[in-house]
Amino acid sequence: MRIAASPPGSRLATGRPDIAEVPMAIVDEPRGEPGRVDPRSGGLWQATADHLMTLMAQAAQAPAAMVHLLDGEQLRLAGGYGLPSQWANTPPSSVSSMLSALVIARGSPVVISDVTADAQIPAEAPEPVMGERAYLGYPIRDADGAVTGVCAVLDHRPRPWQPEHLTAVDHGAKACAGLVIEQRSTVRADEARRLLVALLESLQTGVAACDAAGRLVFSNKANQDLHGDLPEDVDLRAWTRQRLPSAPTLPPALGPLLRALAGEHLRDVEITVERPRQRPSTLLADAQPIITADGASLGAVVTLQDVTQQHGAAVLKDCELTIRRLLSGSDTSPADGLLRDVITTVGQMLDWAATEFWAIDEVGNVLRRRLCWTDERNLLPSGSPDRLGRGEGMPGRAWQTSETVWARNLNTDAGSGAQTLDWGMLRSAVAVPVPIGSVTRGVLMCYSAYTEDPDDVRTAVMTGIAAHIGQFLERRRGWDLTAQLGHSRDEYIALVGHEIRTPLTSILSYTTMMIDDPGLPAGDRAEMLRVMQRNTGRLQVIIAKLLDIAGMQSGHVAVESRRMDLSAVVRATVATIHNRSAGRDVTFDIDVPDETILWGDPRRLAQVTDELLANALDWADDGTRIIVTVSADGPAAQLTVSNTGPVIPTAERERLFQRFFRTPSAISNAIPGTGLGLSLARVIVEQHGGTITAGTGDDPPGTTITVRLPTERPGR
Repeated sequence: MRIAASPPGSRLATGRPDIAEVPMAIVDEPRGEPGRVDPRSGGLWQATADHLMTLMAQAAQAPAAMVHLLDGEQLRLAGGYGLPSQWANTPPSSVSSMLSALVIARGSPVVISDVTADAQIPAEAPEPVMGERAYLGYPIRDADGAVTGVCAVLDHRPRPWQPEHLTAVDHGAKACAGLVIEQRSTVRADEARRLLVALLESLQTGVAACDAAGRLVFSNKANQDLHGDLPEDVDLRAWTRQRLPSAPTLPPALGPLLRALAGEHLRDVEITVERPRQRPSTLLADAQPIITADGASLGAVVTLQDVTQQHGAAVLKDCELTIRRLLSGSDTSPADGLLRDVITTVGQMLDWAATEFWAIDEVGNVLRRRLCWTDERNLLPSGSPDRLGRGEGMPGRAWQTSETVWARNLNTDAGSGAQTLDWGMLRSAVAVPVPIGSVTRGVLMCYSAYTEDPDDVRTAVMTGIAAHIGQFLERRRGWDLTAQLGHSRDEYIALVGHEIRTPLTSILSYTTMMIDDPGLPAGDRAEMLRVMQRNTGRLQVIIAKLLDIAGMQSGHVAVESRRMDLSAVVRATVATIHNRSAGRDVTFDIDVPDETILWGDPRRLAQVTDELLANALDWADDGTRIIVTVSADGPAAQLTVSNTGPVIPTAERERLFQRFFRTPSAISNAIPGTGLGLSLARVIVEQHGGTITAGTGDDPPGTTITVRLPTERPGR
């Protein structure tokens, strides 16, 4: 408060040197928010208290007046008039140290004509120190009759107080009591409102309310953060009608709020909020009208809860269960077909723009993109590589670290540049290693058109999906080995029954005839010996191949690797087979570079080439070509042998390299063979760390065998 002159017409002579000879009043200064109760006042607005004391002083014909209010064990000056400047800086005082204490203690008025001659005055009372001599105080009571303060007038001269003076102060105290009760109620209401606002602002749930006229009366920060900024001081219904033609996307709280204003009660209404370059948010809205006891409408309120994470977690769980069901199906389904279903399901259920499965090419020690799925936008950049080395691109980093790799921004992610420099509309991606046991055997890649923030829940679920893929691949390998074992057992029995027993029977029969009939003509005896020699040679070939296969698989027969030229081996083998094909109308087309250097066993790889060429020659139709190519495929060399002839069915093609397997058409067409040549070729190729596969074509029909071999020295 500050001291200022009273307006003209209200002069009072003070006769004191420390107070000017003009009427004085404590004038209110702006404090905080307009209309707020000064905390020092204990329930009275400063200006109101000052004006009331002015009127009371004038009515009591006193030069000064003041009002004190109780604050615990202390008295606070709430307002005054004509007080010396020292009073403005007086701190809260103990109840027992002031003249007002007498009023409070007695609960009745205290009338003192001269404080210096009154023995009941406390020694530490500030009034005498301030120069006051006469004192008249009345208690202020609350609604329950308890004393809550004191109204008093003072004079710097001794004086007798007249009845009209007592009446004036009594009326002033009662007026103060009414104001205190009313204003403290206002303060409590204001405090309750502020407490409610603070509570609503602290919630993570969005809250908005409007009055009966459709005007916004409250919107907490959480609602604004949920893209729910609503205009103030307008009818939201009219505002919505104006906005709809040009802005079909409105704040999410608006629709439920207006429906509630129209009388609807809404519960768990799901709202999807689209955001530029961000995944849509999922909100749950509850809304209801606010109705008085007599049925009148006060407005409506809506709450919005962001359940995006909970919704996403449920979708992730459903996706993982779906993948588990897909991969626990029949062992007869093609592996690539099931894996394609998996990456499609992951992409569609989890709203990825594209997904890929990268498999490790153990021959070339690189990652190869094996399968790919995109949504209808087809956002994957064209021309991106199908092969990546360890540590290259996101798939290569996941392979190298065996950990999930996130890229929040593909265009600024340093490692993603190995795949492409322009990701177009794709924003983020995640690469998840696919383990088989403790070794990474592939990578699941997911691309998004949204800016994705990595989170533990999605990382854990994507890791779980990758683990299901790894377990499937491991089971499929076990199923294949079991099937091969079963087929090998059956074919071995057939071999013993036919491929071995037949020549042995022939040899035994001719031997018996020659022993039983010593007089056989020389010509017949010579023919029998030739048949026995041919069958013995056939048995020798079968036994040699069986021993080779068993020896290499057990490690008893080692591959003697050294630096060699695959091109030279292939050219020499083609020349040998060409000589064998004399009399056949078959042409050999060779596309072999001058030199193809790798580390391998020349003799064993010559066996592989011989088996492949001999097999192609057996199945080639007359008048066709056998095509032989050698090429480089990154850190691997590739040999292909193709012939034109009957197409091998898919089911038989998968068994082509199994031991003792011969196709039904080979048996029915009496094509010679033991079912061990391609099996031996596979064992030799695998001992070199390579792969051998069979494919077919329709134009022209035929079969292509592909061998891939690493070019680097083993162990490097």
